[in-house]
Amino acid sequence: MEDMEQVAGNPVEHVLNGFYKNAAVGSDSISELLPCVEDMKLRRELFEQRAYYNDQKTELRRQMAEIWMEPEESGKMAKLCSSMMIRGKAWHGITTEEAAKLMVEGTNMGIVQLHQLLNRNQNIPDELREQGERILVREQRYLDRITPYL
Repeated sequence: MEDMEQVAGNPVEHVLNGFYKNAAVGSDSISELLPCVEDMKLRRELFEQRAYYNDQKTELRRQMAEIWMEPEESGKMAKLCSSMMIRGKAWHGITTEEAAKLMVEGTNMGIVQLHQLLNRNQNIPDELREQGERILVREQRYLDRITPYL
């Protein structure tokens, strides 16, 4: 996922887009990884997290529509690179530990980018900042649930 620094424009739109991109990348990555994961408990975690990301995308689309905005979809090249990286690692089979490591690394990257997004966009409504904090709490809880698979 690209760096979510503030750019010129409306900070509310920028932050909503950053939240959306985080959920989209997470959902796409899990979808790529799921066919390679055999451990049923980890698969359940991945399915539940993907459902959360998809629900989050739906809610963010609703929020964006309220301000006459559509999300910026992740670029095809970014999706292709992510897909190729996961497929490359899974080419000869992937262990539960390796799958968990991929998810931990991706989740950590998302957490860092969400913190940067919030820190670099100070002029957003408190409700939006609180929404971001809730997303971060949820991401940290997910991370706590998948690290035992390492």
